[in-house]
Amino acid sequence: MQTPDDSILRGKDRSPTSASPALVACRGIHKSFGGAPVLDGVDFELRPGEIHVLAGENGAGKSTLMRILSGVLRPDAGTIAVAGQPVSLGSVHDAATHGIAMIHQELSLAPSMSVMDNLVLGREPNRFGWLDRRTVRGAAERALRRVGLDVDPARIVSTLPLGARQLIEIAKALLRDARVLIMDEPTSALTRPEVTRLFGLMRELVGNAERPSGIVYISHRTEEIYAIADRLTVLRDGRFVITATPTELPAGALIHAMVGREVDERSIRPRPRPSAAAAADAPPPLSIRGLSLGESLRDCSLSVGAGEIVGLAGLQGSGAGALLHALFGDGRIDAGEVLLDGCAYRPSSPRDAIDRGVALLTEDRGVTGLCQGLTIRSNVTMALLGARRPRPTLTRSGWLLRGQESRVAERAIADHGVRCRDPEQAVCELSGGNQQKVALAKWLVTGPRLLLLHDPTRGVDVGARSEIYRLINAATDRGAAVLVTSSDLPELLGLADRVIVLHRGRITARFTHDEATPHAVIAAAMGEVQSTPSRTEMLPGVAS
Repeated sequence: MQTPDDSILRGKDRSPTSASPALVACRGIHKSFGGAPVLDGVDFELRPGEIHVLAGENGAGKSTLMRILSGVLRPDAGTIAVAGQPVSLGSVHDAATHGIAMIHQELSLAPSMSVMDNLVLGREPNRFGWLDRRTVRGAAERALRRVGLDVDPARIVSTLPLGARQLIEIAKALLRDARVLIMDEPTSALTRPEVTRLFGLMRELVGNAERPSGIVYISHRTEEIYAIADRLTVLRDGRFVITATPTELPAGALIHAMVGREVDERSIRPRPRPSAAAAADAPPPLSIRGLSLGESLRDCSLSVGAGEIVGLAGLQGSGAGALLHALFGDGRIDAGEVLLDGCAYRPSSPRDAIDRGVALLTEDRGVTGLCQGLTIRSNVTMALLGARRPRPTLTRSGWLLRGQESRVAERAIADHGVRCRDPEQAVCELSGGNQQKVALAKWLVTGPRLLLLHDPTRGVDVGARSEIYRLINAATDRGAAVLVTSSDLPELLGLADRVIVLHRGRITARFTHDEATPHAVIAAAMGEVQSTPSRTEMLPGVAS
């Protein structure tokens, strides 16, 4: 639900200051990994008072360039100047010394520590050698208030939802008082009000006349780019393509510059949708009646037919994510009935769910979706290990069949369009889009009967999105039932045959694909109960 309210931008002077030296100027930046060029002579400039969007497909080199600018990586060649002075950024500390801070797409918080300890980590104030807890708490409260997050600074980070952790990352960067703030997909887990608040905060930061700052903003959401950008720079395949204003580079031209070909973002599901008559011939793969999950979900009833995609819409805390995790055996079911292909289903663990043909693509590939230290091969095949359902057999008498495992991985890499050197490459070396394809491939190789998707294209560019949509469609062609939730409302409406809207754990509306307009879905997600049933609700075997 991330369409921001750009009314906060109207009437403001969005022209960056160009008379002063650039806050940061990168010239001819080169970087290779294992002999493969990732950046090839890239130029980039950030001016005082501007929000500069850096766009491009996953693998275009955006994150690598920003890691160089933030001191995480060293360039192989090229120069960097800060406020007109050449600098060498050999570490994150060097970058921070020059007023540069980066909010990474994959969060870097310590989950077992408190919010306030995370905010000051590495820069802890002390008094006579002892940690000054009062100063820490006061600084944390001010930083959290600035980003609009109402949580106890003493609360442990792991107990907070992903959206709250994203705001904590932003608050952490603001505490460092950076003049150059790099934001890599900062809104990917935020709700619409949180996005609006963040955009307002960004305008406040760059609009400070006494201390001009600049923001580099990486996003794959077209509506965000044109709501917030002063200028845009496009990279493609590690090379500079263009720098222009939003007026000079409209959406169609931007997409073409990113991918080098025409891409229709609306062609998410270009095949016929399943008919109600066909769905009524057999029990639906998933049927839920009166399901309750503590305070997360109450009295929920729905069904998903074979070859059907049902979307779960709702704001943060709606219960959609809790439902997906409970169906995967990662959450306690307090009441209600769940049927899988007409048989009672109450999984005791994720392993039990996998053996019953259920798969869950989680929202955070970096933490729960992939094992970053393992190879692509190991990540693709891990869900097959110890499987009891008929699947490709990877073990015999307790021994791993490496040849069979390699064949499965190689086929998955080809079928899922993963761009890599070979199956033995570490998955952490891949771009975000390719990592997401590996995370999805891990589940699709199991041949799931029920596919649960939580933000399937989070942090993924336009080209990779098209590939992921193709893979989801192919799964439904094979008869899989898909239950999906996404923070990207246009994506959800484009994918889903039906949309079920949740508000604070309760269903407030059900729509067919044609009935599900953004206005109607957002209204229901904010608690406006649908007054009349959807036509689909009255079709037996399709909805409950």
